[in-house]
Amino acid sequence: MTDIKTASWFTKMPEGHVKVGISRGIPRTVAAGYRVYRTLAPGPWFHSVTPEEYDRLYKVDVLDRLDPRVVATQLIDLARGGIPVMVCYERPMVQGDWCHRAMAALWLAEALDRPIPELGFEVLAQADHPLMPPELKRPTKAGEVPDLARFVGRSATIDGEAHQVIAVDPNDPRRAIVKAGNRSFPAGIDTLTRHFKPV
Repeated sequence: MTDIKTASWFTKMPEGHVKVGISRGIPRTVAAGYRVYRTLAPGPWFHSVTPEEYDRLYKVDVLDRLDPRVVATQLIDLARGGIPVMVCYERPMVQGDWCHRAMAALWLAEALDRPIPELGFEVLAQADHPLMPPELKRPTKAGEVPDLARFVGRSATIDGEAHQVIAVDPNDPRRAIVKAGNRSFPAGIDTLTRHFKPV
């Protein structure tokens, strides 16, 4: 099956990737060539509730009414041979930003048994999607904080790009900060174990 990814409307798409809007609106500055799939757009409550309530409403009002396999097929069909990229407004790694596309990606990933990553963050485990609200990120186990310090300083080349674990996240000891090029992002134990050999 064709890959499916997520991104911001404002992210530059690599060749062969097609923006498929799942937002309630479309930015005026977006160039032609995108597709729209309003089936995954949030309800009118999208700017007025907490992340936990948003997640509940998004599941009840949107996702629970859909078949994820049908949705995946429709997204692939819309991309007409390209890789469909579900897009919305929020940019990754902006402090405090989160987006329903992370929830849609998790829902699809669990149903299809394969990752639906954010473009440019393919190295991350699904649970570490950069736009999942912190309140909804799943802990490893109740009360457990993994020893991530053993990964600090480790490097790996992933998809041809150098990545390095630079620190344990001071705001969330269950995540480490990984640097790749000019960007850095949090990663959990699953991602670290898969890509970086601990000291």
